[in-house]
Amino acid sequence: MSQKVSNTDRYAATPDQMIEMMAKPDYLTAKYEALNDIEFKVEEQESSDGSLKLKVSRTVSANLPNLAKKVLGETNDLVQTETWTTSGDTKTAEILIDSPGKPVKIHGTGEIKAVGAGECDYTVKFEIKASVPMVGGKIEKMVATETKENLVKEKAFNDSYLSAS
Repeated sequence: MSQKVSNTDRYAATPDQMIEMMAKPDYLTAKYEALNDIEFKVEEQESSDGSLKLKVSRTVSANLPNLAKKVLGETNDLVQTETWTTSGDTKTAEILIDSPGKPVKIHGTGEIKAVGAGECDYTVKFEIKASVPMVGGKIEKMVATETKENLVKEKAFNDSYLSAS
């Protein structure tokens, strides 16, 4: 069993501008500071010809109910990898969020697609899998809820970052 999360946000930017934003050296630092990550390290941030590869190691607070904290802990170490490619004026990504030593994995896709002059839709789709007997489904739902909350925070940050650029 797994839990799916899907989200689409509209931005006042082109797909190229979104990738350019994510490729800026200060973007990830500012983003993870704004999201209140405890610690983070940008392992990889490479871009060329409209493609982008990101790898970030992060330590985050587990804003989860006690049931999930018993399995996942008070904090979680995450390794997030995103590989963005270009097809026409659409950007697509494979996204993997791993929590080494923990029974939860998140696999997803991203798409940034132009929807008009200077606008784009940024869609992510995640599948959350918790390999825990008896309570895996409950943990997946809790992680899905936290993921949705973080997507709202990330949207607000991205809007602010884009407007300041």
